[in-house]
Amino acid sequence: MKEDYNILIAGVGGQGNLVCGRVLSEAARLKDLHPVIGETFGASRRGGTVLTHLRISNHERGPLIPKGRANLLLGMEPLEALRASIEYAGKQTVAVVSTARVETPESLSDAAEYPPTDKIIEAISSICGEVIAIDPVEALEKSGGLRLLNSYLLGAISVLKGVPISKDDIRESIRRTLQNPDLNLATFDLGVTDALKLSR
Repeated sequence: MKEDYNILIAGVGGQGNLVCGRVLSEAARLKDLHPVIGETFGASRRGGTVLTHLRISNHERGPLIPKGRANLLLGMEPLEALRASIEYAGKQTVAVVSTARVETPESLSDAAEYPPTDKIIEAISSICGEVIAIDPVEALEKSGGLRLLNSYLLGAISVLKGVPISKDDIRESIRRTLQNPDLNLATFDLGVTDALKLSR
């Protein structure tokens, strides 16, 4: 690798951000690369903001991605993806964003309205060089529900060009890292299929 590759995973507590980071980190090790993970949290409860920073390099690096330097933004929740893109993304960033939203405490109590998803994606597109908005709901209804969103999105990013870890390495990492690997790999394959449809 000539340059570092920075992956930012943005979501809320309970979605599996940290699991995604572990799987991708192990996949990078399979390539003999040096992954470093950093994590930042908002409200320390289920539903609070969680950012997982993964920096992949040939050498040691600090764990947090510099502002505006993410190469890949994996948005597990659209509003959190937008918040993360404002701080960490730029025109070099490819964003893969799940359109399945998680209501905020404010929107659930009618104190504030959750913005329309298409407007969120539009705003992310104004910041990032490329945005792939993917709806996981139908596919996940066939597997194990939204609790498998992390494996589905790992499948979606595995088909991107320029990512320094391969689809096969991510699959092997899932086998080594996750409980119930067969179900997670089947869900990973659904993410691959849906992402390829969007890229045609």
